[in-house]
Amino acid sequence: MCNRRNYIYLSILLLLISEVAICQTKSDSLWNVWTNTNLEDTTRLEALLKQSKEIVKSNTDSAFALANIGLQYAEEKNLLKYQSENLIIRGKTQYRKGKYEEAEITFKKSLNIAREVADSLLVSRSIHGIGSTYYARGDYETTLNYYNKSFAIASTLNDKILMAGALNNIGIINIFQKNYEEAEKNLTRCHQLYTEAGSPKSAPLTNLAVIKSRQGDLSASVELQFKALKINEEAGNEYSMAYTYLSISNSYFQLKDYDNYIKYTDKSYQIRKRLGDKAGILKCLTNFGIAYDYKKEYDKALQYFEEALAIARELNRKHNIGTLLNSIALIHIRNDQLEGVYNSLNDALAINKTLDDKKGIAKSYRYLGLYYKQKGSYDKAIFYLKKALARAEGLEIEQTQNISKDLYDIYVILGNSKQALVSYEHFVTARDSILNLESQQVVLHQQYQYENEKRALSDSLNYASQKLIQQEKLVQSKNQRTALIIILGLVTLFTIFAINRVRLTRKQKRIIEGQVVELNELNDNLEEKVIERSQKIADREEQLRYALEASNDGIWDWNVKSKQMIFSPALYTMLGYEPYEFEEHIDEIQNRIHPDDFKKMGSTPYLDLILQSKDGNLMSEARLKNKQEKYIWIQIKGKVAAFNDDGSPKRVVGTLTDITSIKQKAQDILNAVMTTEDIERNRIAKDIHDGLQQTLTIVSLNLQKVRKSINLLPSEVIETFGIGYDYLQKSITESRSVAHNLMPKAIIDLGIINAFESLIVEVDRSTDSIDIKFFHNFGEHQIENPQIKLTLYRILQEGINNIFKYSKATKVDIQLKNYDDIYMLTIEDNGVGFDAINVIKKNSGLGFKGMKNRLDAIGGFLEIESREGRGTTL
Repeated sequence: MCNRRNYIYLSILLLLISEVAICQTKSDSLWNVWTNTNLEDTTRLEALLKQSKEIVKSNTDSAFALANIGLQYAEEKNLLKYQSENLIIRGKTQYRKGKYEEAEITFKKSLNIAREVADSLLVSRSIHGIGSTYYARGDYETTLNYYNKSFAIASTLNDKILMAGALNNIGIINIFQKNYEEAEKNLTRCHQLYTEAGSPKSAPLTNLAVIKSRQGDLSASVELQFKALKINEEAGNEYSMAYTYLSISNSYFQLKDYDNYIKYTDKSYQIRKRLGDKAGILKCLTNFGIAYDYKKEYDKALQYFEEALAIARELNRKHNIGTLLNSIALIHIRNDQLEGVYNSLNDALAINKTLDDKKGIAKSYRYLGLYYKQKGSYDKAIFYLKKALARAEGLEIEQTQNISKDLYDIYVILGNSKQALVSYEHFVTARDSILNLESQQVVLHQQYQYENEKRALSDSLNYASQKLIQQEKLVQSKNQRTALIIILGLVTLFTIFAINRVRLTRKQKRIIEGQVVELNELNDNLEEKVIERSQKIADREEQLRYALEASNDGIWDWNVKSKQMIFSPALYTMLGYEPYEFEEHIDEIQNRIHPDDFKKMGSTPYLDLILQSKDGNLMSEARLKNKQEKYIWIQIKGKVAAFNDDGSPKRVVGTLTDITSIKQKAQDILNAVMTTEDIERNRIAKDIHDGLQQTLTIVSLNLQKVRKSINLLPSEVIETFGIGYDYLQKSITESRSVAHNLMPKAIIDLGIINAFESLIVEVDRSTDSIDIKFFHNFGEHQIENPQIKLTLYRILQEGINNIFKYSKATKVDIQLKNYDDIYMLTIEDNGVGFDAINVIKKNSGLGFKGMKNRLDAIGGFLEIESREGRGTTL
């Protein structure tokens, strides 16, 4: 009993929050049944379900709350049938709120329970609900599959209402697929089933009206729409009335009667707002935008399109989002407000490609073409318009006409008469097809007007009215005869005047004809020359285009003042992008340059180096990051092509060439050279150690024996022998040192850390003026790769050697750090320093070149920071 009271309190609270206005007698009665705890559980749940079904279209929030109350109660009482029923209501409310994924999950829960209790009716309704969620998301094939399953189950039950509902929705999808014959068959059968069930509905009539409208039979379309409206008015079904008003408005749109189009759309809109039907509001707002767009009231159109876009995004209606982004972008293009248009059109294009919406894709391409036309980038405009034309042909003749006209306009601007003529012929062909269709529609429209006028005529026209009409016709006939006589007299006078005039002008005509012949001959010659000249220019342009495409070089054209650049499609392809996938701006090149190459320039933007050069030329190499976040080697060439009046650069053109493969070959050669050099060093060190040193040692041992027995020899002989012996000992020491420098044995025997320490101790002993400190974090870790160990050791040798030669330093800090993905050697001194930027730019300094070559060979990099008087860090 306590649980039941809790349910009552919960029910009252939820109904207050969700704005339920249970004020009518019928609603009060149903609510009283539910709150009466003395009644059977099933009786109470039936009342709650009935109330939910009555308000599901008009007040979805309240219906959702009631369905949750019923579901919770049914779960507590383990009444599976009522759990499924309430889940269906909840799914419908989620569907109407645009929460299609949640609705699908809810309908599937209902389906599982319905199958468990073997209730075929609930199974059919649940399957129908799942199909509706796929319909809303534009997956029509899956939708048809579910609707056909629902219809099959409803047929076995002979449930005419459920059968009709499935056929109506199947018919709508047939219309979308342009299968009008199948759609008409399904919708006609749907109407019959509703009538047989004693529950006529407007939906099949409204959808049949759509078919008639698309087939050009506006008379039949409007007649069906008003029949549907009458059914809805008699039933008081506001939701269906709103749908029918929208259908009527679309007929007025076809008649180009935009005022009535807005009027009937507004009737639907007011109902949708009252019902809180967001999907319906989206349709109405879109219609308002289209109407004002056609009326060229672009500010109003933009306002409605943006409101619609916000709702479409809220409901995740991707098709609507793509369409609205296109429409908004087109208005901005017309108003020359291009900021953000490129991104909007790319978003629309991505959505349309995901949905495989061929018409939407064609529109996105066309508007991208118009965007670039507005910016004066005619090559890109032509590129996108051609893509749009390829998509539109065979789909939508009006779009084909518009795109052909756009191409014609651009070719005229460019003076390409040959291509302009081709586009114009395409345009005329499409226009003629449209005119034929419009002529058929005009005839049908006139027939429709005639039928209406005929119905409007009264059958009770009396004889007096007819006689009055005849008398008016007789008077009109007499007036016409009098006017004819006057006209004949005037014609006679004019003829006499004309004969005299002809005689006077014949002489002039003969003179003029002679002059015209001469002029025509001159004109023909001129036209031939113009055509010949135009053809040569067109052929040259075509040859140049083919040459550029064959070279695979990316071409850029830079307006120095505006910083705007024009990139060829090959430039995008080289970097792994689709043509025109990123904006054409100098920063798109600058921001892709490798940090090491960027440092060579100091703070100067890369292409500005062209402006700073004496002859206005640049040929350089750099690494650019591509779409896959990898660096490729590019050769950059540029030349100043035009100058301002003051002599400053105005326009710069150039190319980017992918030289990655060339660089890789050079790198392979360098690796081979470095490897060969190390092998040769190792061989020489071994020869000295195993050969020369062994020989010198044996000589030394023998001389030591002789040295013990030379005391009896003259003193000058002993002195000479001693000098020779000392030089021999020095030779042994020096050969050992040379062998060690050529291939340090400590690296192989003791590892990199011990080798570093050994070298630093040896250097430290040789000087008292420099304090050398060494730090590392290696612990037990060892570098296994011998080439890396040797490279680091050689760089340490070269670095210390440079410090001793040039730095005048008193303190040197050496650090060798092992990080997760990198080994880092840092050599820092407090010496006099040097101009590092200048050295790097000029690529001077053999020591630094050798370091860099070694590091390139193992995939390393070199950074040098130094200023005069401030020491050096390497």
